[in-house]
Amino acid sequence: MLYVYGGVPTDLAKRDEIEAAARSFEAECLKEEGCITYNLAWSITEPGFLRLLEVWESTEAHAMHTQQSHVLDWTSFIASVSTAPPTFSKYVVRVVS
Repeated sequence: MLYVYGGVPTDLAKRDEIEAAARSFEAECLKEEGCITYNLAWSITEPGFLRLLEVWESTEAHAMHTQQSHVLDWTSFIASVSTAPPTFSKYVVRVVS
């Protein structure tokens, strides 16, 4: 299982536009095979910081995700409304019961 955690500081003046795009983007990601969860949310302590948590069944599923047209479109969009580059960490997790 792969966890991706991070986020991006954004222009608060564009919050409504970002939220509309994020809702659509998140919905598309959740439809992808191998996506367990995909969540974008605003940080309470860092105004304008859009937090991301993704969980994928495998690194291969995530690799396929990164090539999807909606991901490429989102990447371009979020770069246009961010105030600094995004930061992400990836964690491969072995699930035990």
